[in-house]
Amino acid sequence: MRNPVFCLIALSVTFLLLPGTARPAEARLPAGIDEIVVTARKVEERLQDVPLAITAFDEKAIEAAGIEDLNDIAELTPGLQFYNALGEALPTPIIRGVAPTDIRAKENNAAVFIDGIYVSGREGLNFSQLDLERIEVVKGPQSALYGRNAFSGAINFVTKRPSDDFEAKTAVTAGNRGRLNGTGSVSGPLIEGILRGRLGMS
Repeated sequence: MRNPVFCLIALSVTFLLLPGTARPAEARLPAGIDEIVVTARKVEERLQDVPLAITAFDEKAIEAAGIEDLNDIAELTPGLQFYNALGEALPTPIIRGVAPTDIRAKENNAAVFIDGIYVSGREGLNFSQLDLERIEVVKGPQSALYGRNAFSGAINFVTKRPSDDFEAKTAVTAGNRGRLNGTGSVSGPLIEGILRGRLGMS
């Protein structure tokens, strides 16, 4: 073993006989973590391929984290704060510290969208997170894609689409001080092959 050439050859042969560790990009995700597809740039893309600062929650993450409103989203999203000045009258999402100069202004600096539709009324921003497929928080100026109100970022809510097969889900939450919440959804074909529908209630 004192011969350096022999040692080098032995090490080379050993490394060649070891099983390969290189894996394709699709196989690098740990078991149990699903790939998230986002539509932050108006097309479907894998989250890891989008050159934007995005925090995304899929349906499983929303349920596991118990996300119910913008307060919960802000707690789990770096760079996003949420401030409710007067109950639900002036909800204010703040992305990367860019706060509105006038708290009573009609519009915020961070735009909120539901299925691509801009939510203009501030009183309706902090709605229930019922039957969502995905939540995307896009940080940084997004006015080129989303319009003037997204110069600090945008929050996209993507609702679940009707399914081809019948499915239903319910959940009940009970707690102290009289807390009792119930949610449910049902989805499936209304007219086979022609019309599908989905109904969610809370």
